Amino acid sequence: MEFIRRNTDYALRALSYMATHPAGTVFSVSEVSRAEQIPEGFLRKIFQKLAVADIVTSHRGPRGGFSLAHDPGEITALEIVEAIQGRVAVNRCLLGRDACERWEVCRLRQSWVGIQEGFVAFLKEVTLKSLVEQQAKPGRDNREAADPGGRDRRVARRDRGPRRRAKQVTEEDGTPADNGR
Repeated sequence: MEFIRRNTDYALRALSYMATHPAGTVFSVSEVSRAEQIPEGFLRKIFQKLAVADIVTSHRGPRGGFSLAHDPGEITALEIVEAIQGRVAVNRCLLGRDACERWEVCRLRQSWVGIQEGFVAFLKEVTLKSLVEQQAKPGRDNREAADPGGRDRRVARRDRGPRRRAKQVTEEDGTPADNGR
């Protein structure tokens, strides 16, 4: 399960790149695409969504492109995630009564609500500026930041032996079965 999807990761990387430059700098999509190794066509679509959400400003003309619409300290991770992925929901039942037929009787809904509120609160506190500052900490190796234990997770997984996938069982109507969980 991914809370942050690839297109949102691309948006965060592109915006972080932009935030490291002086305010008001206009960037072409191709420049950001090259700098962050993001497919250009994909990035164009991402920037369109960010412009609709007023996170970036679109500039037309031969020297056109995109600039940050606000100071990086005012742009939250929540705004970015919701601009790209839509409303954050850790479980579909949190999208409203119409999303789940068990809404009225579910014993887990309150737990999901608490998890949701904590996740949203965290994303509200993380700003684009704080993300950039975290990247720029001296002596910080990106691999170390991604794996604080200092071990590559692929190696750790190999140490535990092969991972087996459970056979997916489906109901007659094609929906996934409980599979004993």
